[in-house]
Amino acid sequence: MRKFHSLPFIIICLAIAVFVSGLTANAQGPVRPLKEKIQSGNYLFAARGCSSCHSVKGKGGKTAPDLTRETAWASPILGAAVMWNHVPLMAKARKERGLVWPDFKADEIGDIFTYLHSLNPRGGSVHTFKGDALQGEARFTGTCQKCHGTPFKGDGIGPDLGVKAAEMKSEIEFATRMLRHAPRMAPIARRMEIPWPQLSGSEMAGVFLYLKSLSPATK
Repeated sequence: MRKFHSLPFIIICLAIAVFVSGLTANAQGPVRPLKEKIQSGNYLFAARGCSSCHSVKGKGGKTAPDLTRETAWASPILGAAVMWNHVPLMAKARKERGLVWPDFKADEIGDIFTYLHSLNPRGGSVHTFKGDALQGEARFTGTCQKCHGTPFKGDGIGPDLGVKAAEMKSEIEFATRMLRHAPRMAPIARRMEIPWPQLSGSEMAGVFLYLKSLSPATK
């Protein structure tokens, strides 16, 4: 039987491993450096009009809280949930000042909250909510389904969130889409006498995970 020399064989194995890992990374998309996210968030904080009302380190608007020391930004999804919970108040304030609601795209919300977290003098690592599909299902059926209907049924007055979530890659993209359309949803909720839903970071992540666990065949 022919024997392989150990060193060349190990090198070949390593090369294959690197090649496969490269394919996996490309399939999931490139991992963005933290510095890039912070720089993007710094730019977007002004470009999306956040600084018109809020300040950081004393610079910016004075009609809303300074966001420098908030600990909620330790998780982008938690920050998105906090912002979601204040949408009716924020939308009203921006309308009164003649400001257009931000047209958030892709993972811009994640970049903004990553930037805000970088300003916190207490520092600390970013917390990631993994989400719980069962918790998300309970929250969806108890709140979201009233307007958006059963996933993949198209029987709601709002967009089918099963279809929408299937197009998305992350909970941050999902949260970004929610926040982009939130001001349109608030008046509808008032007309239907539905209290504006207050979400935690884990609930927002859970709703997305629940929707991603579904397929047209499951409903």
